[in-house]
Amino acid sequence: MTFLSVLLTALDGTEKVVVRAVGIMAIAAVLLVVATLGATLLVIGVQQLGLSFNFNGWPSSLLRTKWITEFSFFVGILSLFGGIGISGFCKNRTLGFVTSIPALFGLSLLLLIFIPTFN
Repeated sequence: MTFLSVLLTALDGTEKVVVRAVGIMAIAAVLLVVATLGATLLVIGVQQLGLSFNFNGWPSSLLRTKWITEFSFFVGILSLFGGIGISGFCKNRTLGFVTSIPALFGLSLLLLIFIPTFN
């Protein structure tokens, strides 16, 4: 959210790349808030119902919350990396590549972490 507010105040919002960067960062901010609140709700529900990590015993409402939370977290992080990657292009091409390379590296590591958890 801080990154988004900096983009909104520091740059001219008429260029296409700025509009895209702001849009991507807004998506990231919203989805990461949803993931945080969803995870909090899951923990409260699991504790109140005395459940374990055996998902077979979970009610469907908690499983739906778990899926939405995981999806929001994953897409929110992807959006965050995308916003970081594209943000450098708001200034110039060189800075764009400087921000894109670490974002792509982080994305690669993230995929190595997340993909096995979806099997």
